[in-house]
Amino acid sequence: MARKLGGVVVLDFGAINAQMAAKAIRQLNIYCEVLPYTAGVERIQALQPKALVYQRGMACGERTLGRDVPAATAELGLPVLDLKDADCDSTTLKAFLVGKCGLKQDWTTEAFIAETVEDLRAQIGDKKVLLAMSGGVDSSVCAALLHRAVGKQLTCVFVDHGCMRKDEPKQIAEVFRDGFGINLISVDAEARFLDKLKGVTDPEHKRKIIGEEFIRVFEEEARKLGELDYFVQGTIYPDIIESGWEGGKSVKAHHNVGGLPERIDFKGILEPVKYLFKDEVRQVGEALGIPAVITNRQPFPGPGLAVRCLGELTKEKLDILRDADAIFREAMDVEGWAVKANQFFAVLTNVQSVGVTNDARTYGYVICLRAVQTLDFMIAKVVPLPIEFLTKVAGEIATRVPGPD
Repeated sequence: MARKLGGVVVLDFGAINAQMAAKAIRQLNIYCEVLPYTAGVERIQALQPKALVYQRGMACGERTLGRDVPAATAELGLPVLDLKDADCDSTTLKAFLVGKCGLKQDWTTEAFIAETVEDLRAQIGDKKVLLAMSGGVDSSVCAALLHRAVGKQLTCVFVDHGCMRKDEPKQIAEVFRDGFGINLISVDAEARFLDKLKGVTDPEHKRKIIGEEFIRVFEEEARKLGELDYFVQGTIYPDIIESGWEGGKSVKAHHNVGGLPERIDFKGILEPVKYLFKDEVRQVGEALGIPAVITNRQPFPGPGLAVRCLGELTKEKLDILRDADAIFREAMDVEGWAVKANQFFAVLTNVQSVGVTNDARTYGYVICLRAVQTLDFMIAKVVPLPIEFLTKVAGEIATRVPGPD
């Protein structure tokens, strides 16, 4: 949706961070796409670029240095900025792209929304659309875009597998059903999922069970709605980039669905934000009026708290983790540490420790608190939270969260 021709093509030579140059270019409100440097000239020319940027050099990683530009690419005759002789900063990029190549700085959030809504209306017509709502940023922005485009033709299904963070199911209903007026179906499937997960301790096995069961629940709800024409996926641009490098891995499916439901015959797939980076998705969400509690939500795995609750899952353990996590996240916000961390959450270990409360012996779970700084959610470093803050939070959790029976 809203793919713009006539912009810039970044040819990636295997950079450590394949998104680096593209993000810097888009911050100048200039549209660009990333292709592997081995891409054929037909693939490059299809985007009608006005300039090429070679993403290679020491700043991009040593492995980019020994790779040469294919002869056919070099013969295209397009203006080239080679990051092996130039810096990837806004001044250099603007001088080349705007000053030398004459590109316009017109790729804005507002323009993206207007073009995408127009494209969706034209493609969908009077057909029906189904979206799997996870409550994450990507599916939320997709829902808001589709609702603006086709209104009541959109139905969203939210499956609560019992592993969401505290009050998230309620927030999702309040924002999208009550606030936006979206046709949202909420399914409380906690008991069903916990029954399937009984006795399972391996995190990857949990992921697989939750993913498969989610599809089954989703299919059941979809069949109740009758004939549906389009299915919405929250693919974003990093997924596309990852799939394009030397054949790479395939584009990931919807975060919660884990793949297109095979037992439902859709006429087409809609991916409204497939050319946006995560920060751009958040900006679109803000412009669409989605509240910060959704747009600023930290990345959250599809299986939710299931992979942050070690050992076998039980409702009791998940409730303990939910409350402890909420206390920690609230304290991070109140004490001003949230702005210094990109992700922070609690983990319920499968270790229990002896203590004394109100003159009675207790045998409670050990809670781990994690806070990290990261630019790409691949490489991270610890946020140095002060011991006074951690002691205060630990005390709050110990006194406010009921332990196991």
